[in-house]
Amino acid sequence: MPVTPHPTRGITNCSRCSAPIRWASGPQPGQRTPINAMPSPAGNLAARTDGNGGLVVRQLDREFPEPEAARLEWKAVAHWSSCTGQQTNPTVSAPRSRPARRRPTVQPPLWGQQPGRSGR
Repeated sequence: MPVTPHPTRGITNCSRCSAPIRWASGPQPGQRTPINAMPSPAGNLAARTDGNGGLVVRQLDREFPEPEAARLEWKAVAHWSSCTGQQTNPTVSAPRSRPARRRPTVQPPLWGQQPGRSGR
């Protein structure tokens, strides 16, 4: 019997393409991975819910090429590989134009004053 995740719990939208995604822990410790919200038979990740209600993913490999039914896993696809939105990086975008710098103005001396001296 195929395992499917809850249809709406833990789903958010991608900020770039607005597709429904879920955030999962793994495959490396401390790493958060966005996965597509619905299972996919072409997935290369095995996803499951942990005891705290979070989502955990692992890479499917030669040792475990299929999701384990005993662990209630399903196949998932990393959203990075299917995102249709454009990535924008503000540091790489076109440079902003700056207003021209004003040249320092030098006032001519007032009538009756000598240049370089104060009028005292």
